[in-house]
Amino acid sequence: MNIERIDPADRWSEAVVHNDTVYYTSVPENLDADATAQTANALAAIDVILARVGSDKSRVLDATIFLADMVVKEGGFAELIPEADVMIFDEAHQIPDIASQYFGKQLTSRQLLDLAKDISIAYRTEVRDAAQLQKSADRLSQSTQDFRLMLGEPGFRGNLREVLSQPNVQRALLLLDDALELCYDVVKLSLGRSALLDAAFERATLYRARLKRLKEVNEPGFSYWYECNSRHFVLALTPLTVADRFRELLDEKPGSWIFTSATLSVNEQMGHFTDRLGLNKAKTLLLASPFDYAKQALLCVPRFLPSPNQPGGARQLARMLRPLIEANNGRCFFLCTSHQMMRELAEEFRATMTLPVLLQGRPVKDNCWRSLWRLVMRCWWRPVASGKGWTCVATLCRV
Repeated sequence: MNIERIDPADRWSEAVVHNDTVYYTSVPENLDADATAQTANALAAIDVILARVGSDKSRVLDATIFLADMVVKEGGFAELIPEADVMIFDEAHQIPDIASQYFGKQLTSRQLLDLAKDISIAYRTEVRDAAQLQKSADRLSQSTQDFRLMLGEPGFRGNLREVLSQPNVQRALLLLDDALELCYDVVKLSLGRSALLDAAFERATLYRARLKRLKEVNEPGFSYWYECNSRHFVLALTPLTVADRFRELLDEKPGSWIFTSATLSVNEQMGHFTDRLGLNKAKTLLLASPFDYAKQALLCVPRFLPSPNQPGGARQLARMLRPLIEANNGRCFFLCTSHQMMRELAEEFRATMTLPVLLQGRPVKDNCWRSLWRLVMRCWWRPVASGKGWTCVATLCRV
């Protein structure tokens, strides 16, 4: 294997060239600037590296931008997309759901607790004469935890409209709103004295606006939902359609937009995908698969499946699936719509069956793989990246 290392150090190299491909990563030098300026800085560094190896950005195969905070979307995420004549999106079937999340709004307990923590740190290290900072941070932290308790059992996703209609939840939300308002007012008094407090003030302003919007659950056109685990919660709204907003985003970047995926069509038509994204004048091309679904696949939809967010649903589903798995002597490959469901189903089957179960994401040593590879029967579980509700697909996995 021929690998060329550019400016190698003890632990890494500035860039690596292998098989006529340059691999390079960069952290912006202007971390105090906004996301657009940081992106421009990183792209300029890429131009320098490409020039050193005799290439240029017209030959870039792939560029990935990692964002530290999704707050950047409030400031114009479209500006991060570089100018190009053609933009190609693979696995485009995920775009409608991703766009729904992007154009939606979320407020999480982690965000609120981190805000309280930063206010507390600023008080202890930089603004020690403003005791109200610590008091407001403590109140926000306590109100956030109290609101989580009011949401009920962990591992549940539900209707935000319904839960906010409960008097005890309404009271807890009012206290949380008051605590966030207090943090906003107290931090505002110390603006300019601490960079950490200045950043906290911006986040408090943003979170106040999000909470106010999330409380307006009667505004139509959105799905209002919440989710909680043992310690944290998410309050969210998702637009029922993103067609107009996505169309505006495309119009801001003139050029050719190409969306490809193996699962874009419904009944050999692209209308379901194009309508969801507002691509009314799109040219479509459907390339048929050589797989004979009618002869080589069998679809079974069981009745009486438990609700995906029902407590104990994984145990009930496992009991329903166990006879089928045992009748097939294992040899099943399952897809789940969440890592939590994947883990709970795997635990239940390991507790009730003698068949070996392989779980995606759990390391298996080489000697274990060699012994498992000799087995004729096994169950393999992994999550599906997108989708809602149950997605349990079983296929033969004879080794």
